[in-house]
Amino acid sequence: MTETASSESEEPKRLLSVRTRWIALGVLLVLMVAGMFGYWQYRAYYPSTENAYIGSEIVRVAPEVNGVVETVYVDSDEKVKAGDPLFDIDPTLYDAALRGAKAQFDAAAAASGTEADDLKEAAKTLDEKRRALDEALTAYQKAKDDLKQGATSSDELGQTEKAWRDALKGYDDAVKAFAKAQDADLTISTPTVKLRAAAAQLQKAIYDRMKTHVLAPGGGTVSTVDVRPGTTVGQGRPVFAIIEGDHWWVDANFKETDIARLEPGQDADISLDMYPGVKFKGVVESISPGSGATFSVLPPENASGNWVKVTQRFPVRVRIPKPDQHKDKPLRVGATATVTIDTTEKDDEAGSTASGTAANGDAQAAQ
Repeated sequence: MTETASSESEEPKRLLSVRTRWIALGVLLVLMVAGMFGYWQYRAYYPSTENAYIGSEIVRVAPEVNGVVETVYVDSDEKVKAGDPLFDIDPTLYDAALRGAKAQFDAAAAASGTEADDLKEAAKTLDEKRRALDEALTAYQKAKDDLKQGATSSDELGQTEKAWRDALKGYDDAVKAFAKAQDADLTISTPTVKLRAAAAQLQKAIYDRMKTHVLAPGGGTVSTVDVRPGTTVGQGRPVFAIIEGDHWWVDANFKETDIARLEPGQDADISLDMYPGVKFKGVVESISPGSGATFSVLPPENASGNWVKVTQRFPVRVRIPKPDQHKDKPLRVGATATVTIDTTEKDDEAGSTASGTAANGDAQAAQ
């Protein structure tokens, strides 16, 4: 009788335990479904991709004349400013060509008489400014080398740099003045025709001579300086690059299923693999009109019998308005990133538009 009472008292407990387990399982199932739905909604409103890379403006440095490198003034990863000397090419042949062009110009000017006075004066000024520029460059580079060895002060370097900048501006002004003098009206005759031809040859010879000084086209960081004294360089062939670093962006490759909600102007969070836990703020700048595969060297051939559908990716450029928003976290070209874009503003704008349309409709109906 005791065993019967005991079993009868344990039966409700067992039923309660089974019911509790079913309820817990049901709650867990509901939470899983809600979590999956929430994650799906989040991915829809905040599309993200890890297929993204940091980019910036890169200028390829290439000499405008052929020759053998005589002096290199910069090293890899060194910061430079626009107009800073990078390296020099041996000017021996260009000096010879310049002397020949000057001789022809002087002969043509002498034959032209007073017609060539203005042109001769402009040519003389141009040659003086060229020589002053060479001297200023020599002084500037000497001051830089002395500063590295501790043999001079930064003030002296600043003075020589200012002198170099002034000489560069003076040379540019002289070039314009010489070109203007060539375009001036002259009495047409055989001597003046030869004078114009000789002036053009002189201008080219001076230009080629000055281009033996290869200058930085813009400010930035020099990358991969492989050129050394004795290296033969060719006209128009890049020898190294300068990363300007004034404008930074991320090229993010999003799946085509995420493109529908993306628009220029949307905010984005950028996480770099090199800086865990750090986020940069960005703004969607543009969306490519074609997939990445479209512009590849060998685009895929889909008109085949064994075609398999593959989700395509479209490049989205995200601009970084403030690249220095983390002072101790400099951006680097080619770094991998994760980009997440906030598309909720699109729904807010759509809702506002719909509300405005409804309000206008009600007002018109009331009228």
